[in-house]
Amino acid sequence: MTKPCILSDFCRMSEFLGSWLQFGAWYHFVLGIGILVKEKGSKGFPFAMIAAFSGGTLIIYAYRLFAGFEFEFSLLNHGYVPIIYLIPGSMQYTIEQFLSTEPVSIGRLQRLYPTFLVMILLIGLQIFYPQVLEQSMNESFTGLPFSIPEYLALLGCLYWVISFVWMIYQYRNILYRNPNEEAKLGVRVLGMILKGNITFASFILVSTVFRWNSGIYFTAGLATLMAVIAFIGTEINHQLFKDILPGLRQSYRTSRILNLNLEKLQQDLDHLLKQEFVYREETINLSNLSERLGIKDYQLSEYINAYLGMNFNRLVNEYRIAEVCKLIEENPKVNLLSLAYQVGFNSKANFNVAFKSLKKMSPSEYAKSIAKSK
Repeated sequence: MTKPCILSDFCRMSEFLGSWLQFGAWYHFVLGIGILVKEKGSKGFPFAMIAAFSGGTLIIYAYRLFAGFEFEFSLLNHGYVPIIYLIPGSMQYTIEQFLSTEPVSIGRLQRLYPTFLVMILLIGLQIFYPQVLEQSMNESFTGLPFSIPEYLALLGCLYWVISFVWMIYQYRNILYRNPNEEAKLGVRVLGMILKGNITFASFILVSTVFRWNSGIYFTAGLATLMAVIAFIGTEINHQLFKDILPGLRQSYRTSRILNLNLEKLQQDLDHLLKQEFVYREETINLSNLSERLGIKDYQLSEYINAYLGMNFNRLVNEYRIAEVCKLIEENPKVNLLSLAYQVGFNSKANFNVAFKSLKKMSPSEYAKSIAKSK
């Protein structure tokens, strides 16, 4: 009685696994269609859709291995190979599009070149050396020597892993040195996406090397489970996930200044403010100061905000007011309006507002207090 029960349980598990893999493939395709319909025109839309369809295609090939199906046209039996190269490129492009507040350069599409090269190579093999493609995935997993498509698949998995390890390094300041409390949930989600891709690619790599069928099924099933959980999470708390992006994008923008030589930037900024006294120039602004520093205006703005704890106007006004106070201390009876123009203010009103904001008293009150102390 025990043996039939075990066989019966095994059959039920096998049926469930087959159904789950079929569901996973269809789910990813429906997800891709949903992105096409719902997110068309949004940032990252084309490659998010491609990533979803690619995931569905890989799961179909996992199901084919499970069910023992083969295509009559041998090239189609190796259609999973270029998909392995397509996923990292499309996922990277999607993530960058969602994180960036500016359009990602079309030059980044070069990440898809490996996919096209592999497709051309496989088509070339089909035309000139069709015998190379005769060994199918199912036959390979019975213990036959590695075929050329399998070697390409292994290289693709390495490319997949390396691409996402590089992305973790690239976004290390967001993931591990992020002071932005509002971005914490977004950071966790981003980390899960990056590390999840490394995990999936590693499982496929190891399963292929050791001819471990169950590893392929497990990876496909786990990918489906994670996708379903993510979908349910966004539907249950749609607003929460909608709020992830602003904090994450701000962290991404801030992280870009960490690639600069911050020590040199501070030295150059100090030189311009303390030795060349650029704050005295009435026309000084974020754009022309950043140009003198050899960086972008958004980088200077982010540096001042993140590392000096103020905005550009506050920084300039601090230097202007500090010089005014020094001159008042030297001569309390000095003409205050002439001092205002001397340090770069273009009106009495702006001078008074800036002074009171920093010193909590008017310029005249400050001058009187200095005179009394003397």
